[in-house]
Amino acid sequence: MAKILADREIKKLCGTVILGGDDNAIHTHGIRLHLGNHVQFLSTGEEKELKPGYFLVIHLSETVLISSLEKIDFTKETVQKQYPKMLLMGLLTPTTTMMREGLSLLTTKVDAGFRGNLNWGIRNNSINKITLEYGEPIFKLTIFLLETEEELSEVLYGEKEIDHYQDTEGIRPSARRIPTSIPKSKIIASSYTNIPPTTILKEAGYPFNHIGTELVELGGKFDQVSKDVIFLKQEFQKQITELSSKIVDVRERLSEKIENVLKEASQLFDKRFGAVIGALIGAGSLMYTIISLLQSQNVGKIIIACVVGGFGVASLIITYFLTRRIKVTK
Repeated sequence: MAKILADREIKKLCGTVILGGDDNAIHTHGIRLHLGNHVQFLSTGEEKELKPGYFLVIHLSETVLISSLEKIDFTKETVQKQYPKMLLMGLLTPTTTMMREGLSLLTTKVDAGFRGNLNWGIRNNSINKITLEYGEPIFKLTIFLLETEEELSEVLYGEKEIDHYQDTEGIRPSARRIPTSIPKSKIIASSYTNIPPTTILKEAGYPFNHIGTELVELGGKFDQVSKDVIFLKQEFQKQITELSSKIVDVRERLSEKIENVLKEASQLFDKRFGAVIGALIGAGSLMYTIISLLQSQNVGKIIIACVVGGFGVASLIITYFLTRRIKVTK
């Protein structure tokens, strides 16, 4: 029956099975594994390298892949130097400190035969950013000694082509592969996309539930504002229509008045002009007659000039009064 190795047995594995393992990290029935040199941010795809004295910052709702500082060697050749005809496997559990701070880490296992650095996915589910220091303990490795024939695997990890994570160094990308184009008829999914975004936010936990509630309340205010805007728009359009109608009416009346004024002015001008011309012709004819008469009577030139001048003044006065008194007959 498989047994859990105690601290004294784990110490024997440091330097061979657990490369980079520290005796001070050994607990009663396990050893702490630490944050290593490599990190990948899934949100941006960036890969960064950590060094002693450096710190990793994980923002709210961010998920990162990290590598272990230690390297595990559970191959048959290495293990059986310490435990002949036996194998080792491990169980990885997150430290309670990480869980207390809001980091989400999954429990997993290390198969017999595995060799390489371990990769873990970490998600920050807290409401604050979380800072991890290079070399900080993240997981605890519990090691099981497989002793009986029933517990020993016929094929160990790393002996199959599908064992893509064997000899991992740093971050090893996911080996999962799916077709680039999948027919819609072969996709089975929920109607998640039909759920209102505000509902998703409200069910996502703090602070997103608060944001969702605020958006719902704000949406109600927007609805009211939208109704008011529509009402104002309708009233504004109504006023514009009425004003346009009035402008057209005023324009028509103004055009009519201008036409009448011009018509009246034209009639007045024609009548006055005719009166003036008639008066001048009449005055000219009369003056010519008077001059001829005076000359026939051998009247002196001075007297004739005075008579003509007086007659001209009288003609102007008469013409003035004629044009002033003429009114347009409608």
